[in-house]
Amino acid sequence: MPAQVCTVLKWMPRWPPSKFMNFRWFAAAPIVLDAKDFDWALQLGKGANNSAIKVVEKLGVTRAEIEVLAESVLKTLNNSGPLDPQRLKTELGDAVRNLGEEGKRKGAATTLPTALGTLQTQGRIRRVPSNGRLDQQRYSYLAWDLPLSNLSDDQARNAIMAKYLAWTGGATLKQSQWFTAFTVAQSKAALADVGAIEHDGVWQLPADRESFEDFQPPTEEQIQLLAGTDGIALLKRNSAELLAAEDAEKSILGEKSLALQADLPDHPIFDRGTIIGLWQYDPGQQELVAWTFRKPSRAVKERLAEVESYIRDELGDFRSFSLDSPASRQKRIDALRDMRG
Repeated sequence: MPAQVCTVLKWMPRWPPSKFMNFRWFAAAPIVLDAKDFDWALQLGKGANNSAIKVVEKLGVTRAEIEVLAESVLKTLNNSGPLDPQRLKTELGDAVRNLGEEGKRKGAATTLPTALGTLQTQGRIRRVPSNGRLDQQRYSYLAWDLPLSNLSDDQARNAIMAKYLAWTGGATLKQSQWFTAFTVAQSKAALADVGAIEHDGVWQLPADRESFEDFQPPTEEQIQLLAGTDGIALLKRNSAELLAAEDAEKSILGEKSLALQADLPDHPIFDRGTIIGLWQYDPGQQELVAWTFRKPSRAVKERLAEVESYIRDELGDFRSFSLDSPASRQKRIDALRDMRG
């Protein structure tokens, strides 16, 4: 599954769009990068909208029609400023074609999303959260004029490979391919070009390899409540490696054991790099519901209370993904509550 990754700011704070951007990349999955990386990121994602175009073509829409609509979208945004899809559709009127029930079944109710995707991959518009938050699926579109990258495709692949290895501290060839969607040849070339060092199947940047060899595990607890989308597990989908051996077979709701699940079913609680429990937030009860695999220490209790207070007072909720809702995760919340006893 190519590049289904979202590097999420820890608490989903207000979004500064001039410094960071949420890019459509490969399979249109989002990735958050700094402004200095916008141009080559867009270059890597230049084919992200191809699948959407193929869908509407099967519904009788030509590329020429999408290009005409895209120009109309751009003209509208230049004249009006940022608009959400509904307002854009109203402004564009008959220029947006309804694709009927067949289009709805194929995930393309109108031609507008395909036109928007085309403009995004060209760097001519950008998508920004309407209310400044990343954890809610409310976006507006803003006209943009991103200069093209001066990197070759090989250099752009090297750039994301270096980022990925730095973010993860090291990864296997297979893990890097899952993230980047590169071929084996492209992956090996990028690893070589960034000077990555292989040890026991894991590729690391030289500086990270040195740090790893010098690392001494802390003796005191370091309790962190992270999102299920945090890079420590998501970027390599290696939760099995992050569990203590005695916890690998633990499960919830009759699901497969945690060690056999590529993605964590709930948010993780970490202590010094090891998953020691799972958690969710119940906005109805204004309660953080946590299941720790062993009796929680004082440090764990203090961190749970600290995070619960922050979510209740500052966020109101903590979603697993943008379309998550309290109702959709209530079953998981109840299960965690039962597991903790």
